[in-house]
Amino acid sequence: METNNTNTAKNGKKNIVNTTVVRGFVATEPKVCNFSETSVIRFALAVRNRITNKATKEVTTQSSLITVEKWAANTNLSSFEAIRKGILVEVKGMLKPNEWTGNDGIHRNRIIIGARSVKEIARPASQLETPAPKGEAAVA
Repeated sequence: METNNTNTAKNGKKNIVNTTVVRGFVATEPKVCNFSETSVIRFALAVRNRITNKATKEVTTQSSLITVEKWAANTNLSSFEAIRKGILVEVKGMLKPNEWTGNDGIHRNRIIIGARSVKEIARPASQLETPAPKGEAAVA
């Protein structure tokens, strides 16, 4: 994951740019909410980190779920169609605070990724087209 890069502004001062690129599997079936002029798609992205113990050389993995949301004008929702549970995607966007008050009255917060783009990298074999025997149509 790459995040919070710096660049130099015209005035010579360093700016911190909040950008991130994450690859992972879409872990939940995406949910789309439509509004009058825009829509948002939200899903959980499963990511995994490998950690090696330097002393023992033992490798362990740690998995996390990150909430991703992508907004689009209702005239341009084609980018939502390819996002399906199980596919491997690359998400480019920014880290974004998300705050709310639960039904129990407790204030909650988390960091989500506000996606600029979600690019499919690979699909599981169960979602790929299977070749049909001669004389039959392929199944998608």
